[in-house]
Amino acid sequence: MDNPSTVRGSDSLSRKLVLLLLLIAAAVLWIVIWFRQGPAFPLLLSTFFADASLGLIAGFGSRIILRNRDGFVRYSIALLIVVIGMFMIGALTDWVLGIGPIRLEQKFAEQLQEVQFGPNFFNQIASLGIGSRVLFDFSKMDWADLAHLAVSLAMTVLSLQAWRRTGTPTLEIEPAEIMPAPAPPAAPARGNRRAPSNGRARVQRPGSGSARLRANSQPRARSNNGSHPSVRAGVKRMKEPVVRPKKKRLFQRKPKIQFALVEDHRCPYCLDPVSRNDPRGVKECEVCHTLHHADCWAITGVCQVPHLNT
Repeated sequence: MDNPSTVRGSDSLSRKLVLLLLLIAAAVLWIVIWFRQGPAFPLLLSTFFADASLGLIAGFGSRIILRNRDGFVRYSIALLIVVIGMFMIGALTDWVLGIGPIRLEQKFAEQLQEVQFGPNFFNQIASLGIGSRVLFDFSKMDWADLAHLAVSLAMTVLSLQAWRRTGTPTLEIEPAEIMPAPAPPAAPARGNRRAPSNGRARVQRPGSGSARLRANSQPRARSNNGSHPSVRAGVKRMKEPVVRPKKKRLFQRKPKIQFALVEDHRCPYCLDPVSRNDPRGVKECEVCHTLHHADCWAITGVCQVPHLNT
């Protein structure tokens, strides 16, 4: 069973390929009309303009339409599209512009004409021996066609590589070792004091206020002369470098709002999918047109979207 995401991805790629074919076909028609109806330019200038234009259109078109695909797919489809465009413009200008003529091999063309649609159609195709013979005749092409094709392919590659921002090198920062703060010196133990008033021994409790240590962030130690020098830790925290996210290129940003061709309805009461021909019955709200299951609507009697809750 095919994964829905795989089927959706292949369908999206086929639609984008059709868009690229339509784009290159429109460019070919525009160049042909300009070549026949426009002002008379030297043939060398006209051919260079046609070759460069098709290469740029195929490259930038693949770069924009296939911006979410990897580089191999973009390059492969762009080169294939520009070859198809060069052949189309050659066929429409009687092989003055573009490349060609590229025709089928004579014997293969005769056998292909004898193929008829019927029960043994695939057997007839297999008998042609497509994988073990020459299918096309390139004998009528000259060296100028290769030069035209090279110009178009070069412009395609340049348009795919133009204005590409190189990634900034990231610096690896080793974490600094934080040394623990030195422990404050312990307060000297105090002996028991005797009161000379009534001759009774007076023992100081460890939990009294005079013997209680303060739990401060910076501990203090009492010295012999009664002063309170503060003990501070000489540890400095290193500020972590701020890592900013890389900005996406203009042609690789996804639109913030995307529209889907499939509408998904869910019952707001049970949150299960609901369709207009649901076997559990369907009830549509007259205000917001939200679909509910009939049994869910019967439980509450009102729409579960909070537009009617006051």
